Order: sequence, then structure tokens, then C-alpha cells
Amino acid sequence: MRILRSPALWVILLAGALAVFANVGGDSVMHANLAMAGDRPSLVQMAKEESALREGAVLAEIKGRFKKQGERFVFTDEATNKSYKCLENLCLQRVVASQQDDDRKVIWLVAAKVTEFNNENFLLLEKSVRSR
Repeated sequence: MRILRSPALWVILLAGALAVFANVGGDSVMHANLAMAGDRPSLVQMAKEESALREGAVLAEIKGRFKKQGERFVFTDEATNKSYKCLENLCLQRVVASQQDDDRKVIWLVAAKVTEFNNENFLLLEKSVRSR
């Protein structure tokens, strides 16, 4: 019982509890502290993590435009202005064929599944309809 009255024991227990809190519950607090300290790479990494969608996520009825960028076609969401490279499939082929016949900028209503490769998102189109 004498050991329970020792101030050194309580200091060690308190330090251990704070260390556990910092590793388990304080992860977002730690990122906030690094950001306040001017740690620019951490801010960039946090922004990348927040903007990437998870593999298998479904985007339903988003409006946007298609355009060719290099060898790929890119879909830009009108609401968020975020661009996604599109994977080649029959749905995209129909969009491309439709745009070749029409010179004006067309807004499309799209449903797609999100895939992920090297921390970059790609869309696998499931449905595309001209909005206007």
C-alpha cells in the first residue's frame, strides 16, 4: 500500500495515460498542431487524403462535362469543379461518339463507380444522359 502513495508512481501513470491519449484519440489534434506549426507537407498530405474518394464509392446523378485530356477523357463535376479521369468502356464510347457529332458544350448527368490507383481516382461510367 505504501507504493500507491508514492508521487513517482502517479507521475508515471499520468504520463502513460497522456501518451495513450495522444496516440489513440489525439490524432486529429496532432494534425491540427502540426498545421499550426507551419508544417506545409502535412497540410498537403491532409488535403490529398480528404479529397480522394474510396474504392467502390458510387457517384449518382452528378452533372458535369467531358473533355479529352491527352489520351484519356476527363469528367469535371459541375458542382465541385473536381475532375476525374474516365476508364474506357461502352458508356464512355457513346459519350465520345455523341460529342463528336455536336460542337456545343454539353452538360451530362452521370452515374459512375469510383476506382482508385496510386492515390488517384478514376470513374467507371455506368450511366450518362445529356442534361442540356
